[in-house]
Amino acid sequence: MNTGAQGRFLQRALPIAGVTIGVLLIAGPFLATIIRSLLVWDGDSVAIEAGNFLRLFGDPRFVSAALNTLIAGSCTTILALLLGFSLAWLVARTDMPGRSWLETANLVPFFLSPYVGAISWIYLLAPHGGLLPWLARTYLGVSLEWLDIYSMGGVIFVLTLFYTPYVYLFVIGPLRQMDAALEDAARVHGASFWYTLSHITLPLVMPALLSAGLIVFVTSAGLFDVPLALASPRGIRFMPTEIFSMVQYPSDLGRAAAFGIVVLTVTIVLTLLQRRFIANRRFDTVTGKGYRPRQIRLRTGGKIAALTLEAVYVGGGVILPLVALLMVSFSKLWTGRFLWRTATTGNFEYVLTKYDLTRTAITNSLFLALVGATWGVALAVLQSYYLTRGNPKRRALVDALLSLPLGIPGIILGLGFLILAIRTPLYSTLTIILIAYIARFFPFATRTVTAMFLAINPELEQSARSAGASWLQTMRLIVLPLLRPALIAAWLMLFVIFIRELGATILLYAQGTETISVAMVVLSERSSGYVAALAVVQLVMLLAAFAIMRLTRTSMSQG
Repeated sequence: MNTGAQGRFLQRALPIAGVTIGVLLIAGPFLATIIRSLLVWDGDSVAIEAGNFLRLFGDPRFVSAALNTLIAGSCTTILALLLGFSLAWLVARTDMPGRSWLETANLVPFFLSPYVGAISWIYLLAPHGGLLPWLARTYLGVSLEWLDIYSMGGVIFVLTLFYTPYVYLFVIGPLRQMDAALEDAARVHGASFWYTLSHITLPLVMPALLSAGLIVFVTSAGLFDVPLALASPRGIRFMPTEIFSMVQYPSDLGRAAAFGIVVLTVTIVLTLLQRRFIANRRFDTVTGKGYRPRQIRLRTGGKIAALTLEAVYVGGGVILPLVALLMVSFSKLWTGRFLWRTATTGNFEYVLTKYDLTRTAITNSLFLALVGATWGVALAVLQSYYLTRGNPKRRALVDALLSLPLGIPGIILGLGFLILAIRTPLYSTLTIILIAYIARFFPFATRTVTAMFLAINPELEQSARSAGASWLQTMRLIVLPLLRPALIAAWLMLFVIFIRELGATILLYAQGTETISVAMVVLSERSSGYVAALAVVQLVMLLAAFAIMRLTRTSMSQG
């Protein structure tokens, strides 16, 4: 095979291989879950029937868990949409003071662990031993017992804090690109501010809001971390915690798989409805005329209100949890208040040098994050090349298939890989956790890289090929350097997600393969100080990745 033919073969084969791997990563656990949900054992015989579904629907715990999950997911989605849109609009379209700093601060909760956020708010609001109730009683004479963090309201509150950045990221780009003349025309004809916002601005960003809302609903409803910390202690059932209990000894994988299929069915239906809604409407936000986005001048009262909203969000999502973690991590025994005279570094010494589980967990998490992010980005480059340079007739279908993991809760995907690997050498290894991580999150990297690929004119590659460069040389010398900002952003994003992931891990880990998030769950039964110290270690890793992203000027909020 000559060099030209070899280059053309690689140009076709490698992107197709990336797409094929992505499809297999999705199809494998999905099919395994379907098959296991239909298998019913009767002694030594096995039959294919709907028994698992019948037992599931007849279980009152399923009804309770499904209803609680629906309520929490719906409320979180509504609140995150309202808060995320408001924050994005203030940063993108107004002259609010400190916008550049606040744009960064609004993204920080995305890089933090929801489980760490939940335990931080336990330290802040626990009825007995919470910092804020103690401060309110001591200095204000007010009781905060009505603020019960171990409740449905507590779950919704914490989920909203940590899913608002998803909406913010989806919406801020379209808001920046929107032709301000559309809004100006409405005001010229006498429309009020609120009428313009509700009838012009919101409808034009509806595709972004719908996409964000779907992802927030599915992923928040399927999040294991927060219900485990805030709902399980009071016996409040949620879908993720119920699935987790079903796979514990004695396990009932068939009923757990049936539960997973119900969730996946709802997810697919919602995705199809969203796509159909968008396909039947026009949402032109950028016209062919020249324009420059204009900022809306806020009055003094408006600026105060905007800064107050930012302070509440950043305080609740970043500052207060961080303060609580630091206080507890340096306390011998947390009683709801921090005493300097009893401050100690013993908790850090224990988790970093004395406890084998935590040292192993830190090593495992770093391995999974470094290797997983690298493989995930490599896969994303091949898939993005196909989505932008491959067969035009198949791109839409391939894009839809590769986007499926965005709407699959981590614990459902983890369940699929557990079923797939349970009788193979991969069971209870770091490898199966790594594969599950990549399968769950590679679409985030693919979308980031694809957006940059679309900005690269194919003529640059054609010119290099005309000058005698092979396809691999063109990719190495032309395409990859131009993709560098997107590659860095995608790698750091995956690194952060893998460091904090718990949902998929909790079903796949075994002794010796624990991660930091799993170790925190284990330590929660021993000492709050140990948990807080390990959470601070994880937090340092996550914030370091966030700082690197900002220093390298890579951005997740550019539309």
